[in-house]
Amino acid sequence: MDDLERYVGYLIAAAWLIIQAAIKIGSRRAERAARAEALREAAAAAAVEARRGTLPASADEPQGDAPLAGAARRSAAPRAAVPFGAPLAPDAARLRAALSRLAELDRSAAALGEAVRHERANRRFADVLTTFVPREIARLRAAVDAGLGAREVEAAADDIELVVSEIAVLARQRRDPSLLPELGDADALADACYAPVIAFARAEGLPLRSGLPATQLTRFELSIWTGFIPTSIAPIFLPADFFSTPLRWPALAHEIGHDFLASIDGLEPALRRELGLPDRSERARPLALDDDRAGPSELGRVFGAWFEEIFCDVFGTLMFGPAYVLTMSELFFEEDYPYASLAIQTNAGGARYDEHPPPHLRVLIGCMVLDRAGLGDAAGALREAWARRHAEVDLDELLLPAGSAWHAFPLSPFTEMAERLVERLYAGPLVALSGFGLQDISGLDYGPHAHQEGLRARDALLAGRVPAVRDARALLAGAVQAAHQAPERALLILTRARAAIPALGTSERRPDAFAPAPGAFRVALDRRAVTEALLFREALLPPRALRARRRARI
Repeated sequence: MDDLERYVGYLIAAAWLIIQAAIKIGSRRAERAARAEALREAAAAAAVEARRGTLPASADEPQGDAPLAGAARRSAAPRAAVPFGAPLAPDAARLRAALSRLAELDRSAAALGEAVRHERANRRFADVLTTFVPREIARLRAAVDAGLGAREVEAAADDIELVVSEIAVLARQRRDPSLLPELGDADALADACYAPVIAFARAEGLPLRSGLPATQLTRFELSIWTGFIPTSIAPIFLPADFFSTPLRWPALAHEIGHDFLASIDGLEPALRRELGLPDRSERARPLALDDDRAGPSELGRVFGAWFEEIFCDVFGTLMFGPAYVLTMSELFFEEDYPYASLAIQTNAGGARYDEHPPPHLRVLIGCMVLDRAGLGDAAGALREAWARRHAEVDLDELLLPAGSAWHAFPLSPFTEMAERLVERLYAGPLVALSGFGLQDISGLDYGPHAHQEGLRARDALLAGRVPAVRDARALLAGAVQAAHQAPERALLILTRARAAIPALGTSERRPDAFAPAPGAFRVALDRRAVTEALLFREALLPPRALRARRRARI
């Protein structure tokens, strides 16, 4: 028994020694492989440096447009060769994986770009996939040669992948035959809103970097992705109920205002300087009140936090006139809590004001723009309707948060400040806009003529007809006013308004105002009718024996 136990012990010890030896052999092989890989990388780096030579750091900076992701670049000094036996750099494997991912993104973008180039609804995305994405990838590879680390490459690859993925979603939705007509109508309206801005920027030489809107049905609130500006595409996210009511459609102009403000380099900070408002990065502390009053500098800080939204409301009102203010009135009002229209919101800690002014002030700003545009009667009617909805609250006050309570603050200082801002934005002069105001942008101002077009569209829609109005903005402005008068027919009104808009990316045509009514000369083509038409044709033609002779004589 003792000999058996001793024999088993020898076997276990031998097995343990064999395992240890295998582990050592494996680790040595892995170490040799790592050293060989390091030597190969060092040789390749040396070859690259030998071909390129030593360059100053600025020479490796990419030229042209700013990249989507501005990753910090390292020094372009040549890298030292990896000494023999040194371990593989920790991020070398990550860098190889990131470069492999870039190659795959390049192939995916090229394949998608070739596909959308042949699709009428998606052709506008081809340039992003075949020009922008390859340029960004080439820029990134050049930065890797200059020493960019794996972490920065991965972050930049994430940004490029985000572009390709978003374009893929936009294209996929337009391949859906049920979605394409809806998105095409929304795209057509967005294009109509962008057109004056694009024409003005080109005429004045302003560096507009965006201008191709593309709507997308999502679960988000209505918004625009300004981070996409370097691609020139402006994705606009539509909420789920967008195609069930006309009320949300004028808000497209508000989102386009955000893109306009962000896509012209330096426009927003220049406007802030001219208007005496602080930079957007400055945190708006709570107002310092003195006997329920605040000085101009204090109000300026608050309006600095609100400036972008105020600009977009002025822009939206210029685009859609009374319909834009009506949309705000409908969407902002909370019947169960009318005081919400007066509340100035802050963040959770109360240290910073929300970027949106209180709804009451936004409606008043819209009416100020209408007054300035010569639509005072419409502005007065909107103010009266808004006041009737708030009969139980004091509209001469705003509510400021004060700890766990609300403090009533006079409205007049806010309206005075708002009137000054509206006047400068509307009439100028603004150096940032080449000395003009927004009213001077041709085609932007929704004046009396466009208002009359909107009223004609409204009357046609209420009468159950497809309007003969050709301006997409006036069509939807009329649809908003018609739906306001007949809310139970809102969906039908929107459907008829959309029927007058040729959807972008489809074969739809604008209805001719002078063409006969649809169906006036429509004939049912059944089998019998076709047979009779063919027989009638044969009866009217000359005999077959004479047809060839006639052709020869001719």
